[in-house]
Amino acid sequence: MKVILFHWGKIAGTAVLTLLLISFTTIYAQNVDAQFAQLVITQFPEQNVLAKYPLNDNDSFSLSFIHSVSYTRVVDVYEVRNGSVVQTSEIFETHGAGLPSNAEEPGGLSWEKTKDGFILHMERQIPKLVVRTDSSYRNRLHLPSGEVNLNQWEDQALFLHVIPTPQNQ
Repeated sequence: MKVILFHWGKIAGTAVLTLLLISFTTIYAQNVDAQFAQLVITQFPEQNVLAKYPLNDNDSFSLSFIHSVSYTRVVDVYEVRNGSVVQTSEIFETHGAGLPSNAEEPGGLSWEKTKDGFILHMERQIPKLVVRTDSSYRNRLHLPSGEVNLNQWEDQALFLHVIPTPQNQ
Protein backbone atom coordinates (compact mmCIF):
# COMPACT_ATOMS: atom_id res chain seq x y z
CA MET A 1 0.00 0.00 0.00
CA LYS A 2 2.84 2.43 0.79
CA VAL A 3 4.37 1.86 -2.62
CA ILE A 4 1.08 2.72 -4.35
CA LEU A 5 0.66 5.91 -2.28
CA PHE A 6 4.23 6.95 -3.05
CA HIS A 7 3.65 6.26 -6.73
CA TRP A 8 0.42 8.31 -6.77
CA GLY A 9 2.11 11.13 -4.85
CA LYS A 10 4.91 11.25 -7.41
CA ILE A 11 2.39 11.35 -10.29
CA ALA A 12 0.38 14.10 -8.56
CA GLY A 13 3.55 16.12 -7.93
CA THR A 14 4.59 15.79 -11.56
CA ALA A 15 1.09 16.81 -12.70
CA VAL A 16 1.12 19.88 -10.43
CA LEU A 17 4.59 20.87 -11.66
CA THR A 18 3.46 20.42 -15.28
CA LEU A 19 0.36 22.56 -14.71
CA LEU A 20 2.47 25.27 -13.08
CA LEU A 21 4.88 25.28 -16.02
CA ILE A 22 2.03 25.48 -18.52
CA SER A 23 0.42 28.33 -16.57
CA PHE A 24 3.70 30.23 -16.28
CA THR A 25 4.46 29.74 -19.97
CA THR A 26 0.98 30.94 -20.96
CA ILE A 27 1.15 34.01 -18.71
CA TYR A 28 4.70 34.81 -19.85
CA ALA A 29 3.77 34.43 -23.53
CA GLN A 30 0.74 36.72 -23.09
CA ASN A 31 2.88 39.33 -21.34
CA VAL A 32 5.60 39.16 -23.98
CA ASP A 33 2.98 39.75 -26.66
CA ALA A 34 1.42 42.56 -24.63
CA GLN A 35 4.67 44.42 -23.96
CA PHE A 36 7.39 45.95 -26.02
CA ALA A 37 5.60 48.80 -27.71
CA GLN A 38 6.41 52.49 -27.62
CA LEU A 39 4.35 55.58 -28.16
CA VAL A 40 6.61 57.76 -30.28
CA ILE A 41 6.19 61.51 -30.64
CA THR A 42 7.71 63.04 -33.75
CA GLN A 43 7.51 66.43 -35.40
CA PHE A 44 5.09 66.42 -38.29
CA PRO A 45 5.73 66.20 -41.16
CA GLU A 46 9.51 66.22 -40.56
CA GLN A 47 9.45 63.01 -38.45
CA ASN A 48 12.20 64.16 -36.06
CA VAL A 49 11.77 62.00 -32.94
CA LEU A 50 11.10 64.08 -29.83
CA ALA A 51 10.25 61.36 -27.30
CA LYS A 52 9.39 57.68 -26.80
CA TYR A 53 7.30 56.21 -24.01
CA PRO A 54 6.76 52.52 -23.18
CA LEU A 55 3.26 51.13 -23.61
CA ASN A 56 1.67 47.71 -23.51
CA ASP A 57 -1.02 46.43 -25.82
CA ASN A 58 -4.42 47.33 -24.34
CA ASP A 59 -2.94 50.28 -22.43
CA SER A 60 -4.96 53.46 -22.52
CA PHE A 61 -3.61 56.95 -22.90
CA SER A 62 -5.31 60.28 -23.30
CA LEU A 63 -4.76 63.73 -24.71
CA SER A 64 -6.18 66.75 -22.91
CA PHE A 65 -6.39 70.36 -24.03
CA ILE A 66 -8.37 73.54 -23.59
CA HIS A 67 -10.93 73.90 -26.37
CA SER A 68 -10.27 76.98 -28.52
CA VAL A 69 -13.92 78.08 -28.64
CA SER A 70 -15.47 77.02 -25.32
CA TYR A 71 -12.23 77.46 -23.30
CA THR A 72 -13.08 74.28 -21.38
CA ARG A 73 -11.05 71.12 -20.89
CA VAL A 74 -11.48 68.25 -23.37
CA VAL A 75 -10.02 64.77 -22.90
CA ASP A 76 -9.70 62.30 -25.77
CA VAL A 77 -9.11 58.72 -24.59
CA TYR A 78 -7.31 56.14 -26.75
CA GLU A 79 -6.37 52.50 -26.43
CA VAL A 80 -3.51 50.59 -28.05
CA ARG A 81 -4.82 47.46 -29.76
CA ASN A 82 -2.53 45.19 -31.73
CA GLY A 83 -0.20 48.09 -32.40
CA SER A 84 -3.01 50.38 -33.58
CA VAL A 85 -4.60 53.39 -31.91
CA VAL A 86 -8.36 53.35 -31.23
CA GLN A 87 -10.22 56.31 -29.75
CA THR A 88 -12.60 55.04 -27.07
CA SER A 89 -14.13 58.26 -25.73
CA GLU A 90 -14.20 62.02 -25.74
CA ILE A 91 -14.95 63.78 -22.46
CA PHE A 92 -15.96 67.43 -22.43
CA GLU A 93 -17.86 70.00 -20.38
CA THR A 94 -19.94 71.97 -22.89
CA HIS A 95 -21.23 71.83 -26.42
CA GLY A 96 -19.50 74.02 -28.92
CA ALA A 97 -18.00 74.24 -32.36
CA GLY A 98 -15.90 71.17 -33.09
CA LEU A 99 -17.31 69.17 -30.17
CA PRO A 100 -19.64 66.18 -30.51
CA SER A 101 -23.36 66.79 -30.17
CA ASN A 102 -24.70 63.22 -30.31
CA ALA A 103 -23.71 59.55 -30.64
CA GLU A 104 -23.96 59.78 -34.44
CA GLU A 105 -20.39 61.11 -34.63
CA PRO A 106 -17.95 58.91 -36.62
CA GLY A 107 -17.22 55.86 -34.48
CA GLY A 108 -19.78 56.95 -31.88
CA LEU A 109 -21.40 54.21 -29.81
CA SER A 110 -23.27 56.00 -27.05
CA TRP A 111 -23.72 59.37 -25.43
CA GLU A 112 -23.60 60.00 -21.68
CA LYS A 113 -24.50 63.07 -19.64
CA THR A 114 -22.56 63.33 -16.39
CA LYS A 115 -22.60 65.84 -13.54
CA ASP A 116 -19.46 67.39 -15.05
CA GLY A 117 -20.42 67.37 -18.72
CA PHE A 118 -20.62 64.77 -21.47
CA ILE A 119 -18.90 61.59 -22.64
CA LEU A 120 -19.09 60.29 -26.17
CA HIS A 121 -18.20 56.58 -26.03
CA MET A 122 -16.71 55.45 -29.29
CA GLU A 123 -14.77 52.88 -31.25
CA ARG A 124 -12.86 54.96 -33.78
CA GLN A 125 -9.74 53.66 -35.52
CA ILE A 126 -7.14 56.43 -35.73
CA PRO A 127 -4.80 55.67 -38.63
CA LYS A 128 -2.72 58.83 -38.10
CA LEU A 129 -2.84 60.77 -34.81
CA VAL A 130 -1.53 64.28 -35.48
CA VAL A 131 -1.93 66.88 -32.74
CA ARG A 132 -1.49 70.61 -33.32
CA THR A 133 -0.10 72.07 -30.11
CA ASP A 134 -0.49 75.61 -28.85
CA SER A 135 0.86 76.61 -25.44
CA SER A 136 -2.28 78.62 -24.65
CA TYR A 137 -4.35 75.39 -24.88
CA ARG A 138 -2.31 73.33 -22.36
CA ASN A 139 -1.81 70.20 -24.49
CA ARG A 140 -1.05 67.19 -22.29
CA LEU A 141 -0.44 63.50 -22.91
CA HIS A 142 -1.56 61.22 -20.06
CA LEU A 143 0.16 57.83 -19.95
CA PRO A 144 0.03 55.00 -17.41
CA SER A 145 3.48 56.21 -16.31
CA GLY A 146 2.49 59.87 -15.89
CA GLU A 147 1.73 63.15 -17.65
CA VAL A 148 3.74 64.67 -20.50
CA ASN A 149 3.53 68.38 -21.26
CA LEU A 150 3.31 68.52 -25.06
CA ASN A 151 3.95 72.27 -24.89
CA GLN A 152 7.53 71.63 -23.76
CA TRP A 153 8.31 71.82 -27.46
CA GLU A 154 7.49 74.84 -29.60
CA ASP A 155 3.94 75.11 -30.97
CA GLN A 156 3.76 72.69 -33.89
CA ALA A 157 2.13 69.57 -35.28
CA LEU A 158 3.10 66.36 -33.48
CA PHE A 159 2.63 62.84 -34.82
CA LEU A 160 1.90 60.23 -32.14
CA HIS A 161 2.24 56.63 -33.25
CA VAL A 162 2.85 53.19 -31.79
CA ILE A 163 5.81 51.10 -32.84
CA PRO A 164 6.88 47.65 -31.65
CA THR A 165 10.05 47.55 -29.61
CA PRO A 166 12.54 44.75 -30.21
CA GLN A 167 12.36 42.35 -27.28
CA ASN A 168 16.05 42.68 -26.48
CA GLN A 169 15.71 46.39 -25.59
